Amino acid sequence: MAKRVFAIGLGLFLSITTACDSGAGPRVDRLEKQVDELKVEVKKNEATADLDLQAKCSRDAKAWFNDNWSRDKDTILLDYTNHYNKAQNKCFILVEYHYSYDKNGSWMNQMSLWDVYENSKYGHFTEDHIIVYQPKVDRQDSVLGCEILDQKCKAVAEFNTLLQPYLNN
Repeated sequence: MAKRVFAIGLGLFLSITTACDSGAGPRVDRLEKQVDELKVEVKKNEATADLDLQAKCSRDAKAWFNDNWSRDKDTILLDYTNHYNKAQNKCFILVEYHYSYDKNGSWMNQMSLWDVYENSKYGHFTEDHIIVYQPKVDRQDSVLGCEILDQKCKAVAEFNTLLQPYLNN
């Protein structure tokens, strides 16, 4: 008897549910379509916001660079690249500075990574390139310093690897 009452109740429930759902199908389809359209719109807005932050970082990095660096008579190369790191919400600038320091043509390579808005140095790489004139020209290159935050490195390739999390997100 209990099984029969349960079966009748289940039958009534299913017929009521089916009757109620008969007009809901198109409405659910329409709502799903609206949700998909909203997702597309949100992605567009996020992309626009990302571009705005990248553009702001670019402008601010240029101003920071011009305020903090200048060329002089010994400058061989002074340039920078900037990157807005979305994951860290930071604007980074990598400055590369090459300058001569003797009459033989010896020169220094300095690269440094900075947070533009905090004006804080995250890392540096310094390498000298000594040129000695003896009976023949001799070059001696040596890394004088290499680190990103507390991570030490021994070569420019290692420095570039340590830069990746800051300049590629």
